[in-house]
Amino acid sequence: MRVGARDRAGLDEVRTGVVCLGAQSVVAGDKLWEEKHPEVAEALWVLARAHAQQDPSLRTSRSFTRLAAAEALAQLRAQGFADALLPSPSTMAAVLNRNGYRLRPVLKAKPQEKFRKPMPSSRTSTPRSAPPTPACGD
Repeated sequence: MRVGARDRAGLDEVRTGVVCLGAQSVVAGDKLWEEKHPEVAEALWVLARAHAQQDPSLRTSRSFTRLAAAEALAQLRAQGFADALLPSPSTMAAVLNRNGYRLRPVLKAKPQEKFRKPMPSSRTSTPRSAPPTPACGD
């Protein structure tokens, strides 16, 4: 059985524990937006921290934010960052998710149940009193 160069490299990786990387995997791929624009990313993290809230169940350390991607873009534009530096709304949502800020809709308050008001003539609205006791000579 003949072993090829790729098979030999794979066996060497298993034997030594060192992963062999080709030039394609090293130089291919695009940098993350946060790596390309660290100053804008830092301004985004300040915004996200200001709008973040902890998971109400306290079961996880995940932060939820009320800051939507479009709103984050609008606030970064208001801070003076050029549109060329800012990603699209879908990429902004991915950046926020990737860094632990999950967009979660704000829960609306549930309406209280409507209870009927007790009427003065109702037997349940007034406390019961003991029945009158008869007089001894009657």
